[in-house]
Amino acid sequence: MKYLKISLFMFNLLIWLAGFMVVVIGVWLLLEPSNGHLLNLFVRSASPHYTVHIVAYSLLGLGFIVLAVGFVGCRASLYGSQCIITAYVVALVVLIITELATAAVGGFLAYRGISGLEERLLERLADHYGHDSTSDLAFTQSLDYSQYKFNCCGIYGDSDYNGTAWWRDFKLTGINRRVPLTCCILKNHEFLSGFSVLSFIVKNAGSPMSVVSRVFHKDNEKPWVVPQPKDEIACQSDDPMAQLGYRHKEGCMEKVTVWVRYESLKLVFMGLIMAAIQTVGIIVSTLMCKTMRDIQNGG
Repeated sequence: MKYLKISLFMFNLLIWLAGFMVVVIGVWLLLEPSNGHLLNLFVRSASPHYTVHIVAYSLLGLGFIVLAVGFVGCRASLYGSQCIITAYVVALVVLIITELATAAVGGFLAYRGISGLEERLLERLADHYGHDSTSDLAFTQSLDYSQYKFNCCGIYGDSDYNGTAWWRDFKLTGINRRVPLTCCILKNHEFLSGFSVLSFIVKNAGSPMSVVSRVFHKDNEKPWVVPQPKDEIACQSDDPMAQLGYRHKEGCMEKVTVWVRYESLKLVFMGLIMAAIQTVGIIVSTLMCKTMRDIQNGG
C-alpha cells in the first residue's frame, strides 16, 4: 500500500509538470503576437491574432485544470480516501478524452491548412502583397514576418515577385525595387551576432527565450516592419553574383509548411504523452482502491 501511494504521488508530480508546461506555452502565445502572422498564411482570417488568443486561453484553461487534477491526485495519494481517488480517476478519464480530442483536432486543422496552401499563397502574393492599404495588410505583414523569420523570399523563390501587383506599383513610381526589403539580409537582424547564444535568440524571434529577452531589454524593435538591409543596392541588383550575401533566394513555402507540421506534431505528442502519464495514474489509482478494499474486507 505504501509503495502504491508513493507511485501515485510521483505520477502526479509528472502530471503537475505537464500542466505547468501547458500553462507556459499558453502564456508564450499571448506574449508573442507574431504567431498570428504565421497563422494568417494558413487561414483566410482578418484577425488571425484572435484565433491565437483562443488557442492560448484554451491551453491556459487546460493547464490549470491539469494542475488542479494533479493536486487532487496528491491528496488522494496522501490520505488514501476511496472517494477522492474515485473523483480523481473520473477527472483523469475526462482529461484524457479532452487531450486526445485536442490532439486530433490540431492534426486535422494542420492538414486542412496545408491542403491547397501553394495555390492560395501564390494567388495572394500576386494580387494582394503590398499592393495598397485596403488590399490585404495582414497578409503583407505575415509574409514579411515569414521572410524575416525563416530567411526566405517569396513562395518558391525571389523571382515570385516579378509581375505582381506590388512589383507593378514600384514600376509606376520609378523606384528600382525587385524584391521586398524583408527578402534582403538585414543588418538589424544580426545586431547581436558577436554572441552566439544571443544571436540564436534574435534569429529565432518567435521563441520563448526571445520573448523574455525583449521584455527584459525593452527591445520592441520589429525588423520585419522597418527592415534595414546590409546593402540595399546589392540586394536589388539584377546581377545574381552581386546579390550573393545580400538577398535570400530560397522560397518560404517549404519552411512555413515544416513549421506548421512541427507545431501540430508538438501538440499531438504533448496530448499523447500527457494521456499516457494519466493512464498510468488511473492504473495505479485503481490498484490502490482494490488494495484498500481488500484490506477492509480482510479486516
